[in-house]
Amino acid sequence: MDFTAELAIIDKYVDIKDVGNGEPLIVELITKHFLPGNRFEEARSWRNALKSKDLKSQMDKEIKEAVKKGTTVSISRMPQNTDWFETSPHGEAKKTDDQQYHYDRTVSYLNQTQDMLEEVDDVEICRNEWITFVARNAYTAGMKEKGATMETLSMAVSDYIEMILLPDAFVGVEEVVPVKGKSTLSVEKAYESRSDVVSYLGTHFPQMLKDGFLMNFYCQLGVGGKSEEVIVTDSFVAFLPEKLSGWGVGEMQAINRGSVSVISVGTEFHTEYQGISSRSETYWTLTFETTDYTQFTRWLYLGKNEKDMNQNRPNLAKVLDRLQNYFDLEQGESFESSGGYTTSFGVGWWV
Repeated sequence: MDFTAELAIIDKYVDIKDVGNGEPLIVELITKHFLPGNRFEEARSWRNALKSKDLKSQMDKEIKEAVKKGTTVSISRMPQNTDWFETSPHGEAKKTDDQQYHYDRTVSYLNQTQDMLEEVDDVEICRNEWITFVARNAYTAGMKEKGATMETLSMAVSDYIEMILLPDAFVGVEEVVPVKGKSTLSVEKAYESRSDVVSYLGTHFPQMLKDGFLMNFYCQLGVGGKSEEVIVTDSFVAFLPEKLSGWGVGEMQAINRGSVSVISVGTEFHTEYQGISSRSETYWTLTFETTDYTQFTRWLYLGKNEKDMNQNRPNLAKVLDRLQNYFDLEQGESFESSGGYTTSFGVGWWV
């Protein structure tokens, strides 16, 4: 495939598009280069850059006719495709005609390298140019010889832009390799008796269902806060909200397990004042510190007196023992906090 004439048209388009004279060049690109080459993804993206309703309508008809007459390959694309990150972006690509492999690997590679991240503002405005530019670079840099088509590469670049780059939804492909331990029991199987969890994950984070289940435990969002269930898998740590269905369903958070550098275990002594009385409670805190400098702190309730703490401590210690199988734990800080209100008394004269 010779891109010489096409490059000249695109260069000319870039020079004049800001003054509104570039639309005939878009039509030329679509009708004389993209459609004859079965490059329908690029045709659609450049069609979207047109301002003229008449030209858009004309291109829609020509693209539709070209698709009928042309050659297309069935590829499972995002968001339905949730398995693309399982294809390694490392090393040399395989030589194959399997376009699904080339699509998955290209998305995985772009996600891993965070390609175009520094140019995200320009990409958002000029999607069509970036799709063609990145796909063509990959094609001419060796992916043609590996069996990938321009159409496959363009679809991968387009989906990466729309569903990973612009929404800032990068997936830690490299970190999905577990640090310690690996399970043969999937999350879906482990929770088969809890349909609410399976349904929730299927909607909010479906790739986790097939991941290996390692452990779970319950915690709180702050002192006296809402309850959360923490699920640890081969690849992820997910914080599930207390309410999983119905009105006001909560939002979950998930991080890549391999990105957790350490869990800091601390203690918080909390005093809640209620007028002239007060109540003290003790918590263990777990702070998940990550390699990208984010952290997630959760509270484990120990109790309000010696009896409570002696009763709860053994079970919570088991949670720490299990966590230690999969993470590095270190001793954190101990601190005191307080809340509520106090009542003060004064002396005055009534007249």
